[in-house]
Parts: sequence; structure tokens; C-alpha cells
Amino acid sequence: MELNMRAIGKQEVQLWDHSRVQLTEFWRQGPLVLVFLRHYG
Repeated sequence: MELNMRAIGKQEVQLWDHSRVQLTEFWRQGPLVLVFLRHYG
């Protein structure tokens, strides 16, 4: 599977304070590790 990092970086996420930010904001200063957890409940 080929990943398009530019497209991934444009995705918005919602933070704990309900603000929204693009993923690129997180890796501007260095590497980023994304972990996706699925809620089982």
C-alpha cells in the first residue's frame, strides 16, 4: 500500500478541547507517531 503523506497531513483531527487541527501541525517540529485505537465497548 502506498501512502500519500501530503494527503494524510491535510486531514483534520479533533483534540480533547474540541479544537480542530491538521495533522501537519504535529510533525512540523519533528517525527510523529500516529496510533489509532478502536474503542471496544
